Amino acid sequence: MKGGGASSSMNGEEECCEYTLDGSVDIKGRPAIKGKTGGWIAGALILVNQGLATLAFFGVGVNLVLFLTRVLQQNNADAANNVSKWTGTVYIFSLVGAFLSDSYWGRYKTCAIFQVIFVFGLVLLSLSSYLFLLKPSGCGDEDTFCEPHSRLGIGVFYLSIYLIALGNGGYQPNIATFGADQFDEEDPEEARSKVSFFSFFYLALNLGSLFSNTFLGYFEDEGIWALGFWASAGSAFIALALFLGGTPRYRHFKPSGNPLSRVCRVIVAALRKWRVKIPPGGGNLYEVDSKEHAAANGGRKMLHTKGFK
Repeated sequence: MKGGGASSSMNGEEECCEYTLDGSVDIKGRPAIKGKTGGWIAGALILVNQGLATLAFFGVGVNLVLFLTRVLQQNNADAANNVSKWTGTVYIFSLVGAFLSDSYWGRYKTCAIFQVIFVFGLVLLSLSSYLFLLKPSGCGDEDTFCEPHSRLGIGVFYLSIYLIALGNGGYQPNIATFGADQFDEEDPEEARSKVSFFSFFYLALNLGSLFSNTFLGYFEDEGIWALGFWASAGSAFIALALFLGGTPRYRHFKPSGNPLSRVCRVIVAALRKWRVKIPPGGGNLYEVDSKEHAAANGGRKMLHTKGFK
């Protein structure tokens, strides 16, 4: 009997240590196994992905005003206004990406889809600049003016930069959280790694920005626009390939559905029961099993607080 009890205890410990404790799942929806998913292997892929994607984005954004003034012959005020609108669109699309990620698609699918859009926008920008806008060849520096452009060329250019805004905006707010998902915060060692991950994440972001402002910025400032845009497109493509290459390794949390309906239910319940007295200690309050909730929804149960009483 004792031997059987010890064996059962050991099996329980192995099961505890084999799977993550935070409710994360693998790509097939099964409970994530610690040794085969997540950790620094997945985290490193996401860090490199972030650095390359940042390099690609700022390779376009940093000198966009210069491109509009030198190549499209806009005055400084119009160019600055157009870039401000474009930048604002990036942040608006961030809200769209975050909503789709948390409600329906999940972080992995959202990051993958918007990165594909991002790469497509950069390729289209490179092609439109080379085929329609940079005429004669080598124009766009301080000395050589470009020829007047067709409506088609300008239209394709604006389509491409707003595809870039859509792709980067939808991807950016989710990639940091997806990287953090690769570490089980219920495990003390992985919880420390999660804290370190955010430090490395912002290091990768700043390194990508540094290289785009120096190397790509130099090419574009010298009027070598096509090379700078193609370098950004290549960087984004490599970032996407690395991200997709880590697919079997990632941990996931299931999307929780549209939050608006749940918020409305909470508001209605609060209004209906605002006069109800809370039982001492909260022992008679409705509860769900935290493990079952995590397994079913890939989420975590919020603890009761004394706030808003």
